[in-house]
Amino acid sequence: MGFSKLTALISQSKTARDLSLLVLLVLLASQMVFLVPSLWSQHQAEGAALQRVQKSQLQAAVRNLDAKSLASAEGLISNELTGLTLTDINGKLLVSKGEVPELVEIYPQGGAEVRSNKAGTVDTVWRLQGADSALWALVRLDNSSVSKRTMSRTLSYLLIAMLISISGAIVALFTAARFYINPLNNLVKMLRESREASEGNIPDPIEYSETEDIDPLADEFNSLIEAQKKAARQVKVKQQYLEFAAHHDPLTHLPNRLMFEDALKVTIAEAMTGELNFAVFLVDLDNFKFFNDQYGHLVGDKMVAEVGNRLRSMMRDQDLVARLDGDEFVVIQKDVDNRAAAKEVAQRLMGVATQPYEYRGFTLKASVSVGISCYPQDVNSFEDADAMGEEIVNNASVALQESKSNGKNQYQLFNESMRSRLTARIRLEQDLKLALQEGQFEVYFQPKININTRAITGSEALVRWKHPTNGYISPEIFVPVAEEAGMIIELGEWILRTACKATYELQQSGYAGLNVAVNISAVQFTDGNLLPLVNKALKDSKLNPEYLELEITESAVMHDPEEVIHSLHQLSEFGMSLAIDDFGTGYSSLAYLKRFPVNTLKIDRAFITDISSDNDDVAIVEAVLGLGKHFNMKVVAEGVEDEEQLQFLKAQGCDIAQGFYISKPMNVIAYREWLERWPYGVEGTTRLEDAPTQLPKASGSDFL
Repeated sequence: MGFSKLTALISQSKTARDLSLLVLLVLLASQMVFLVPSLWSQHQAEGAALQRVQKSQLQAAVRNLDAKSLASAEGLISNELTGLTLTDINGKLLVSKGEVPELVEIYPQGGAEVRSNKAGTVDTVWRLQGADSALWALVRLDNSSVSKRTMSRTLSYLLIAMLISISGAIVALFTAARFYINPLNNLVKMLRESREASEGNIPDPIEYSETEDIDPLADEFNSLIEAQKKAARQVKVKQQYLEFAAHHDPLTHLPNRLMFEDALKVTIAEAMTGELNFAVFLVDLDNFKFFNDQYGHLVGDKMVAEVGNRLRSMMRDQDLVARLDGDEFVVIQKDVDNRAAAKEVAQRLMGVATQPYEYRGFTLKASVSVGISCYPQDVNSFEDADAMGEEIVNNASVALQESKSNGKNQYQLFNESMRSRLTARIRLEQDLKLALQEGQFEVYFQPKININTRAITGSEALVRWKHPTNGYISPEIFVPVAEEAGMIIELGEWILRTACKATYELQQSGYAGLNVAVNISAVQFTDGNLLPLVNKALKDSKLNPEYLELEITESAVMHDPEEVIHSLHQLSEFGMSLAIDDFGTGYSSLAYLKRFPVNTLKIDRAFITDISSDNDDVAIVEAVLGLGKHFNMKVVAEGVEDEEQLQFLKAQGCDIAQGFYISKPMNVIAYREWLERWPYGVEGTTRLEDAPTQLPKASGSDFL
């Protein structure tokens, strides 16, 4: 490996740099552990040897000299002995030569204290023997030669130690490069090449056996690859599941709305380029909420899943069956050339969907309504594919609503007249919302009389809507729309509150016996909040509950009889009267009727109109009157229009009458004026013999 490669290796690998530096420091430190004590020992030994030599030379020089001859003696100072002070044993100075430190004290034992010392010299005290007595010698030795030799030796040894350490570091670096760095680089290179060859996918496992030290790393990499592949497979499965879940319904596993919209776009594109005809069928289960309430949601879900499977089983692979929401399905049928073919498909759809099947002991049978929109017959916007798809689905939805309105369990092909009716219905709903906000409604009152005494018993409160541009709109038109749109709750609460308040004010004006009957929608009755609503209206208006009668239609009573019985008992216990309106036009069960805490039956006007000439109507009226007497209920006849009808009802034992012969509905002001003119007074206040025999004719200005 050349110097440049070694330099590059050191620069790119921190591990190599750290390793070589560590080896260098360890080798250097280990050598210093041995060299420093050795050098110090040599230095100390050479210094001691120098003192011994100089002491011997000085002893030889003064051995034969007496005190007098010492002062003139030569050769006492040398290159190494640079200062000398000789004293006798008593401390008398005999000789002083060279640079010697200041002598403070000489101890009898042979010691002395020196004030200061010169760098590079050693001061010491020797005891010498002169010719006639012992001498004290305070000397200064120049130790620089010993220090120079020690420094030179130290530098030499340090250089050798550095060379040895650097060599060891280089060897360690080469070893790391040979057995670790180069194999690791090769492994990284192989991994990079493997990844590049995989073109963004998970790389394949590699086979690597250059050194045993790197093999575990390669094995770990291969293990990671396997784990990544396993995770990728799991992710792919999850992605497939999420993709399926995002485009399919979880209950039926049919395509959902999102997938249907994509499929519709593709179908429209094919139709526009290849002149392909197709049809969209919206299939909706009839009365599914009632089915859920009766059998439970588990059975209801099974019904939805079964219908979905049946629809899918009859369609071709090129067609699409999707579940849009709840109990609504959509079918895209391709190659539908005309409306006759679309009808045949609708008949087959209804045929398979309505076949009964067994589930947990239940025999289940669905009823479905179908709305159909055909391409290109029912499309106006051919330019924009998105607008076209929206138009097709909207047309099918309009046709489905038409099917529902016409009695359900049938199919309807879209036509423009349906759109006009739907547009009018939407406009009516919007006007209803505005009418509620602006207070365009009024409460009218139609009086009711006791047939025997002809005294006024009270009235029925009826809602009237005066549209700002269209004038008065019949309740038969807007009440069903209010029920479907959920506005009947708010409207019904306002009617109840207004009727109670007006009746209480009339009672305070002298008509104490008046009561009021208020119609309750089936939606209000099943809302679950009727009793608190009635309680609040009575409390706010201060009207006694016995003067309020709630009327509910026969069909609403029979919608959920058990729940109705519970609610009726709650209302009855509260003190108010209950009436079944339009009795005889619905499908009442006499078994339930005897359980209802109802006070009044109201005969529908349809049976009163021809009572003078139609024996069937007579029989029905007699039957209702018989039921009323049997169950101890009052019977009210609606739609009385002449004296003959009134006399007939009196003869049959009917209790109360209302109709145009008595008075048409009128606002509260006109109702108050009518009460003032009514000759028979209020129930219980006028004697029969004082009353006239004929009813006064109602003025046309008192009613609509």
